Amino acid sequence: MLRRKRVLAAKIETAIGTAEVLAAGDAAMNIYNPIIQAGIPMEARQGQGGFGMFSSVPGGRVGTATFRTYLEWDGTATEPAWADTFLPACGWVKSGQVFTPRTEAPGTNVKTLTIGVYQDNGDGSTIFKSIIGAMGTAAINLPTGRPGFIDWTFTGCWQPPTAVTMIAPTYPTPLPLRFAGGLAEWNDVNLCIESAVINLGNTVIMRECPTKVSGYISAWITDRVPTITLNPEASTIAAQDRWAAWIAQTEQAIELDVAGPVGVVSNAVLSFDAPKASILNNQEGERNGIVTDDLELQCNKNGATHDQELSITFTEKADA
Repeated sequence: MLRRKRVLAAKIETAIGTAEVLAAGDAAMNIYNPIIQAGIPMEARQGQGGFGMFSSVPGGRVGTATFRTYLEWDGTATEPAWADTFLPACGWVKSGQVFTPRTEAPGTNVKTLTIGVYQDNGDGSTIFKSIIGAMGTAAINLPTGRPGFIDWTFTGCWQPPTAVTMIAPTYPTPLPLRFAGGLAEWNDVNLCIESAVINLGNTVIMRECPTKVSGYISAWITDRVPTITLNPEASTIAAQDRWAAWIAQTEQAIELDVAGPVGVVSNAVLSFDAPKASILNNQEGERNGIVTDDLELQCNKNGATHDQELSITFTEKADA
């Protein structure tokens, strides 16, 4: 079996925890390293009179889907399919071209997914592995000078694999956006960083229910603590006293902007913004002989306003 010969499809569910029928159009995204793993605890049963064991009994059927997407976008007013599909199932909702997290159960805004992986069996046949009622979290990776990417982790109700026919989607063609030519600032001070990682920080649980074969209705997001880790060149105290800001828990805005698509000379940009970010940790580091401040920032509540601790904004090019 060839690991590379597989396709992931995903679709927002109309009814929470009810499987959607997946088709080629639901796989029209460039997905990397997709895999669905079963997580089924086994209840051990000891035999009497010796060390022998009876057959174990399977417990609740949970599955985990992991994969990567790059920040592929054409710079227009239409957001890429990876954003419109996966962010709502991470608790992020779109208004205009801005995604923000929500404190609410899946339904009208927040969504659950059916996710399936079509895997080549090596003999011309295809095995279909899937989870339903899936919700998740993600880590957005921004390596300087290189394409940005997102590592996604979704948890849902594991479904027994079936034999199907391999699908053949039409894949999008926009190139990934590079983390270069944009902006990296905390409190309006430029940050010369080698990389940044934005962790959505969702807590994902499974909702138990004995009426379901899997033992669960769906996944559920019950909390989130978004964080950002990055490694700027060390600053003087006069330029930016990060030590004092750490101890005082000073909240400042951080902005990480990724320049628009290659060949677009207008103002297309993909922006990650946290209006109230405070330092959780500051350790001395080193990069190619240069001293760095290895920072971890927490994205805090924006004053009295809920669900604005972090945002993702697609600003289309001027001539779109």
